[in-house]
Amino acid sequence: MRAAVLGALGLLLAACGGSDDGADTPGPVVDLIPDAVAAIEDHYGAPQEYFEISAGLDAVGFVVAVDGATMAEQGSYGADGAFVAPVPVGEASGETFFADEICFDPDLIFEQVREELNDPVIVDFAIQGGPNDTVVYDASIASDGGGVLLVLLGPDGTIQGAQAQ
Repeated sequence: MRAAVLGALGLLLAACGGSDDGADTPGPVVDLIPDAVAAIEDHYGAPQEYFEISAGLDAVGFVVAVDGATMAEQGSYGADGAFVAPVPVGEASGETFFADEICFDPDLIFEQVREELNDPVIVDFAIQGGPNDTVVYDASIASDGGGVLLVLLGPDGTIQGAQAQ
């Protein structure tokens, strides 16, 4: 099942315009998201509903919706392939999504951000459920002065909005 989920997510990302050209770009480990999703879905044994999947600099974190999206469980998947099984974190509510709704281009997702900002430090990439069954993508950019800029992205990396945090 893990291979099937991983293959399907890889095909999904490729179908959305991703090109695996092997470019080595620093930043969040977005390329680990398919492996993380496969590990999560192996753990649960079925397609899962998610509140969030986020790629940091060395791991992918996830918040899974359980019990009809009234409770959440959180875990992670490391760059070394280490899967930290989800643990309950309590009551939850909000928008959710399924892995087959993820459609972003990992090779382009940060391209416009890098073009628009001078040498940005991208520390996080998050996928979240949005209104009307949409999926929302955003990146957190750290500044030298300690501030953080949250950038809302389209699946092709188009900047759709930004806000200081």
